[in-house]
Amino acid sequence: MSEQKSGADKSRTRPAEEPYEPEAFARKYGIPPGEAKTIIKRYGPSRKKLDSYMAAREA
Repeated sequence: MSEQKSGADKSRTRPAEEPYEPEAFARKYGIPPGEAKTIIKRYGPSRKKLDSYMAAREA
């Protein structure tokens, strides 16, 4: 049982390394899901790349 918990905790400590799902990306930035899918398709699902793109877009 502790193995399952440690695995769940491990995934929570590395969210920056996990790819964005379009729904989560859209929700975080308040954009339509279709736009989120287009952006992810163009730039890939990397959280670092997408967060950087959105920061530049808002600037």
